[in-house]
Amino acid sequence: MEIIRVILPILVGSVIGYFTNFLAIKMLFRPRREVRIGKWKLPFTPGIIPKNQPRLANAIGNAVGGHLLNAETIKESFQKNGTKEKLVKKVAASLYESEACLGDFFSTDENHEELIERFSTVLAGAVAEKVRQMEFKPIVAEIGKEAMGDLLNHKMITMLLTEERQDAIYERIAQAIHKYLDENGEEMIKSAISQNVKSLEGKPIKEIVQAGTSQEGLEHLALYVVNMAAERYGASLLQAIDVSAVVRERIESMDVAEMERLTLSVCSKELQAVINLGALIGAVIGTINIFI
Repeated sequence: MEIIRVILPILVGSVIGYFTNFLAIKMLFRPRREVRIGKWKLPFTPGIIPKNQPRLANAIGNAVGGHLLNAETIKESFQKNGTKEKLVKKVAASLYESEACLGDFFSTDENHEELIERFSTVLAGAVAEKVRQMEFKPIVAEIGKEAMGDLLNHKMITMLLTEERQDAIYERIAQAIHKYLDENGEEMIKSAISQNVKSLEGKPIKEIVQAGTSQEGLEHLALYVVNMAAERYGASLLQAIDVSAVVRERIESMDVAEMERLTLSVCSKELQAVINLGALIGAVIGTINIFI
């Protein structure tokens, strides 16, 4: 009898603690709709999550869009573990062996001309940037010396065109070329690319790329285009997608039963630990009551 008096408070406290926490966790999701008895609404209905689903969706959407999937975090993830390089290699390999024609990418699109325009703009920007980085002075000097040929051996010419003067002329010509390319290069390259794209639409892609470069060369070009596109359009693309709004709408439209299944699939062990902890705390309280 004395043993029952000792065990019973511990057992009752443990059971109460267990079922209290079990019920509290269930009440996060249930009842899924408010319960009414006549005009009187039963308290704590619907459950906490169904009742606050829009507010929860807004908070998660802001957290994901503002901190987890912003431009910087996506850029960092893309740079890590060679993800970008692996993607570029796969794209380049696919293009290098592709039997599809260039026109296949445009023919089903309603804005055919606009798509070619965008494609030409991105590619022209990449090519123009590479051209701007070139050193034109050595090229100009080589062409100049070749054009003048034997004149440079003439005594009178060499007196007028000293090495320093020749160098200054080549420098000015190189600067003029850079200036012209800065002002007109991208548009000029874009126009040439647009015309060539239209003339090449019927050719297989592999025939086009294999004639112009090796697979390694195509990878370098693809990597440069990806880097440039990410720098120029990455942030605006992310803003256009509006990650926060997508997440918010998805959670708001999600069925509560689905949310419950998703939550339990992620942290069922942790929630069970909370329930077990309730039983332990109840047992401790029951033990304390024996000595009061």
